Amino acid sequence: MSNLIEANIEEINAVRKDLSQVKLKMAFCYPNVYKAGMASLGLQLIYRLWNSYEGVACERSFLPQKAIVEPYTLESDRPLREMDVIAFTMQYEDDYVNILKILERANIPIETSERDDRHPLIIGGGPSAQSNPVPMSPFIDAFMIGDLEPVSDQLIIEGFLENSTRAKRLEALDSFDWMWVPSINKDKNVTFSPKKDLDDYFYPIKQIIPQLEEEDPWYGAFGKSYMLEVVRGCNRGCSFCLTGKITKPRRNRSLEKLKEIYRTGTKECDVSKITTIGSGISDYPHLIELCQSILDDGLTFSLPSIRADKITSDLVDMLAGANQKTITTAPEAGSEEMRKRICKGVTNDEIFKATEIAMNGGLSRLKLYFILGLPNETEQDVLAISKLAANIAKIGKNLRKIRISAGFFIPKPKTAYQDESLFTLKKLQQKERILKKEISSIPRVDCDVGNPKWARIQTILSISGEEISQPLKYVSKLGGGLGDWRRALKEYNTSIEEIVEERKKLEEHPWDFIKI
Repeated sequence: MSNLIEANIEEINAVRKDLSQVKLKMAFCYPNVYKAGMASLGLQLIYRLWNSYEGVACERSFLPQKAIVEPYTLESDRPLREMDVIAFTMQYEDDYVNILKILERANIPIETSERDDRHPLIIGGGPSAQSNPVPMSPFIDAFMIGDLEPVSDQLIIEGFLENSTRAKRLEALDSFDWMWVPSINKDKNVTFSPKKDLDDYFYPIKQIIPQLEEEDPWYGAFGKSYMLEVVRGCNRGCSFCLTGKITKPRRNRSLEKLKEIYRTGTKECDVSKITTIGSGISDYPHLIELCQSILDDGLTFSLPSIRADKITSDLVDMLAGANQKTITTAPEAGSEEMRKRICKGVTNDEIFKATEIAMNGGLSRLKLYFILGLPNETEQDVLAISKLAANIAKIGKNLRKIRISAGFFIPKPKTAYQDESLFTLKKLQQKERILKKEISSIPRVDCDVGNPKWARIQTILSISGEEISQPLKYVSKLGGGLGDWRRALKEYNTSIEEIVEERKKLEEHPWDFIKI
């Protein structure tokens, strides 16, 4: 029995079908804990979409929080190994180890070459699969590249329902331009699934809402709210950003469609808060009208990160009207010179103006995202972050809290920075110390910084080919910690620096067969 069922979590809008009466039993597996997975719109969309097919049941599964627990599906408490198809979402490279752990705990052979008709067929999709699926190719039977919505009928009907054996299903999947089946055609050129108007896409009107209180350990990041995707993709073209590359062009939902979705959805889900979603939401042409409509309907909302040059008095008034206290923006770098280099076209004056607007509009907290370790970054670039923070604190003198959140640069496939080198761990830790020390002296400003060791691990998973697959498998069996990675790299006689530098010497990248 899964620990989720033991926790007796009550949910609204879960779908439960009699598995003895369906032709295809599918599990959508989020390779992390329940509260992380339930904050994923992708989970809600795929779950509702696949359950809309006659003869198909799609149940959810998550990473068990206890190492000894076998993974089960949440809806029927069915062992994962008894499903016909398991679909993993590959949102982050960090979760690769979790995928292998789940397979091992489910008593499913980790390597595709060891599976047969007794085992579920394993498919993967999501941002990491679309950028570079090669490190996971020995473990995942087939990868889906691009938007699911326009090709779901082909996948479910032609790929699975019309075929009954593992071999026939894999052959069918390989016939699709947007699927990669390494065991059949490793050298195939794969193209993204066709991108269409968002208004024509299926949308999960009914979403699963856990009936939990904020203090509950299972409570997710968005709480009891309705997830509303406003835009998909971003056209800004920042040099480091993967999202803009794999989702381009940015597509907007029409204002009328959004109103139709959230008005029906919030009633079906019995919630009064909307979480808006979209990396390029700052450029949505009807953002103010959407926010006003939500407020006029007696609902509240939250926004993701907003470009500083798009923070206006009208937008802040809307946030204040929705009882929001915080606004988030992402300068990414402290100096204008560095921002120009990374194609982040935001000036200091625009950031200062946004700060003033937020303060005067009644907001009390400002959060800013930065990246440490960008190519050619100097100590002065790091100090520029603290100088910017100090000026923001001076201008935003009535803000109660200013939070600086800094992650570390990770070269991503298909971006302008895919071939950039990494700073040594010692250098990254020095940058972290400098930033924290400088920020600590600024009143009302605090700072959290990601772990540079994990950023370096994520880098090799991001840019490697199959050479990292067996070390990855080794790490999953050891437990998945940083010490396990050190042991694995030593065991396979390599290092992070060697992997990065060897990759730079090659004329082709492992992911070049995926055509955007």
